[in-house]
Amino acid sequence: MTPTSSLTSDAPSTSPSTTNASSTSQFDFNHHSHRRFNPLTNSWVLCSPHRTQRPWQGKEEDSQDSSTVSPSFDPKCYLCPGNTRANKTCHRNPDYKDTFVFENDFPAVQQDQPELVVDEDAFNPLLQVQSVRGQCHVICFSPQHDKTLADMSEQEILPVIDAWIHVYDSLKNKPDINHVQIFENKGAIMGCSNPHPHGQAWSTQDIPQESAQELENMHRYQEKYHRCMLCDYVKTETKTKSAFHGSGSNNMNGTMNGSTHMTNGTTLPIPPPSKTATTTPDGSRIVCENASFLCVVPFWATWPFETMILAKHHVATLGELDQAQKLDLAMILRQLTCRYDNLFKCSFPYSMGIHQAPTDGNKEHKETSHLHLHFYPPLLRSATVKKFLVGFELLGQAQRDLTPEQAAKRLTECSDVHYKKSRVNA
Repeated sequence: MTPTSSLTSDAPSTSPSTTNASSTSQFDFNHHSHRRFNPLTNSWVLCSPHRTQRPWQGKEEDSQDSSTVSPSFDPKCYLCPGNTRANKTCHRNPDYKDTFVFENDFPAVQQDQPELVVDEDAFNPLLQVQSVRGQCHVICFSPQHDKTLADMSEQEILPVIDAWIHVYDSLKNKPDINHVQIFENKGAIMGCSNPHPHGQAWSTQDIPQESAQELENMHRYQEKYHRCMLCDYVKTETKTKSAFHGSGSNNMNGTMNGSTHMTNGTTLPIPPPSKTATTTPDGSRIVCENASFLCVVPFWATWPFETMILAKHHVATLGELDQAQKLDLAMILRQLTCRYDNLFKCSFPYSMGIHQAPTDGNKEHKETSHLHLHFYPPLLRSATVKKFLVGFELLGQAQRDLTPEQAAKRLTECSDVHYKKSRVNA
């Protein structure tokens, strides 16, 4: 049998998105596919904004019932105060009042393990292996089982920041620790094994690939331009916001003359075609900011509602922040996570990681590093539809549909008062 194919068909396409795109005389970032460069990873991201019109009949996650009330204390939780931990031996959590840090009972890397003896004569460049030593810590954010960063006040988040600083400082001088990666996986969809609010710190003798890649590219930028990459990026995004709001343009985000498309109950704005071509997309990518920190959907974001928090001033580590700057960080963490929850009226899942200077004593690494936090949330169209990195994204390059400018606008339009509090006060 001859397979049916439309590859050689002379029939014109009648796709609405194709017709709309082809009728535009100028290139438009709202409708035309393009790719964006990520200077931190030296890679590209394909952006396909016209695909927001694509119908969805794929996998949907279990709906998160926003009305479900979790207990403030769970006697079966391994992280709640006073409970026995998961190893069920002799460890019992203290009756902690804010944060609690302990060595992970099931660490991914270990400090005490035998040396790996490598036979140099049998070296094969295709089969290389290295021993990795390190430590893993768990950082409980709150004694309350039902709280997340989005539910916490700035004053409640401050001890979390202090705990992050304490973990980093207590490990930075250990000879076998050259990097401290602090992170949080929020939500079962992100593989979180316990809903109690907590994060982790994995400290290793090597600098992990993502951080090493960022350091290398930031160093190359500094060598070429004699400036810090992320200091420049903060200035770029701030100028973009000023130019966008000053012009009154709604090129990237306006919907007054545009159409909308309903997908799985969610209305995605489709802005009107731009009348003039530009070399970069219009529209602010800033979600929120204060005197010390800026939160943006990065120009090169891969995940639909990915964000990055950057220090406005050049600092390499959390420990360099003064009290006012730590309060500013607590404020922007609360605002961002609250907007995340408000976007789809659910406890918004994500992976968050703090990138700061390694602890290897390398002066060049310290000078190059610029404190920033990555948030990688998987949700795409609703609380039940997530983005999958598959197919072309695994075999070719990363891809997104919603533009970063459109994502930033949707997050900016969300209140920083949690929807649960709004419901109670209504």
